[in-house]
Amino acid sequence: MSLQPLNNERQLLLQVSEGDETAFRQLLYAYSDRLGAFVYKITGSREVSQEIVQDIFIKVWHKRTTLSAVTQLDNYLFIIARNLTYNHIRDQARIAVRYQTWLRDVENSDDMVLPAADEEGLAQYLPLIDEAIDRLPPQQRKVFELARKQSLSHKQIAEQMQLSPESVKKYMKLALNTVREHVRDRMPFPVLLVLLLPVTY
Repeated sequence: MSLQPLNNERQLLLQVSEGDETAFRQLLYAYSDRLGAFVYKITGSREVSQEIVQDIFIKVWHKRTTLSAVTQLDNYLFIIARNLTYNHIRDQARIAVRYQTWLRDVENSDDMVLPAADEEGLAQYLPLIDEAIDRLPPQQRKVFELARKQSLSHKQIAEQMQLSPESVKKYMKLALNTVREHVRDRMPFPVLLVLLLPVTY
């Protein structure tokens, strides 16, 4: 990434380092669009890009007293943007790994209890899970919802729906496959790339 430096960049840096809010706004207006475009290319999300750009300038303002030592503002901003973006992707990938682990645990369990809406690491996937559930065939949806909302075991679901435990397990497996594919198709591409990387440690 290459950002064209401002003609009065050095002066602005000195002014911002002294707490000049007007000078800070000039820097923000000059660089925010280009930084946003850079972040968007990596994340593919305008909302995330806006948040990261805000974080960049919050960080710059908090460290304003050190700006007088900055010789190349474009490189300085690029490094902050890159680090915050990669941190975001890393954090999203960690959440996605917890989600994938949860799916595997549920699939390998004879009985399952789906997480509450506020469970850490899974909350952001619950709207996508709900979308996937709405698309399930009736029997699969009912099995999934009984497990999710009433925390029933496979045996209890089988008794309530007058099905065999094997049928309940089959419906649950099919439902989980649908949920997995639905969420995976909507994960940000960089997060998917991280999930596909081989574990080397």
